[in-house]
Formats: sequence, structure tokens, C-alpha cells
Amino acid sequence: MNNRTLSAVTLGSLMVSLAVGLIAYVLTDKLVMILWTALLVSGVALFALSFLYPRESGKFGPSPSTYMMAWGVIAATAGVVGVLGAYTDISIWILAAIIIIVLAVLGMMIALMNGKKEGS
Repeated sequence: MNNRTLSAVTLGSLMVSLAVGLIAYVLTDKLVMILWTALLVSGVALFALSFLYPRESGKFGPSPSTYMMAWGVIAATAGVVGVLGAYTDISIWILAAIIIIVLAVLGMMIALMNGKKEGS
């Protein structure tokens, strides 16, 4: 798939996530739900679309696929934590721990993916 098509699909998914965020705002009457829902939906979309991006990395930085996957996981985590913070009475420390755990698992996963490529 060429870059133009991938960019169009990614932009379309981001527009859908904004629309879902607006729907969440109308349903909940909380303005912050636009942000949290849009982050959650766009994160899931970026993660799903990451498998369409090239997996070859250059000499500098991660491959486009790994980059999109990481941003998708980070955005979805922010969305989930935001929704949990808005609708539950979970402690801010537990929400921070969730973010730290997800980032640690993501880092380990990316390290294992990159190590498998270099170790062969």
C-alpha cells in the first residue's frame, strides 16, 4: 500500500474518532469526553492500522509499523485512563500505575520485536 493511501485511511480513522468523541459528549454531557473517547478510538485505530505500514526500519529509529503501534497503544491507554478518571473514583495513583505498566509492557514488547530482528 502506498503512503498516500495509508495517510488517507489514517486521517479518516482520526475523523471517525472525533465524531465518536462528539457522540460521547452528547450522550454524557461532559465536554472532556470528546478528548478521552477520541483518544481511545484513535489509539485503537492506529494500532490496527500499524499492521498495514512498512515493517522495515531504516538506520535511524523504529519502523513506521512499530511507531504507529506504539502511538496507538499510548493514545488508547490515555483514553482508557481518562474515561476511568472521569467516571470512577479510582485513585490517581492507580491510574498512574496503569500508565506506567502499559508503557513498560510496550517497551518490553518493542525491545523483543527489535531484538528478534537483530539477533538472527
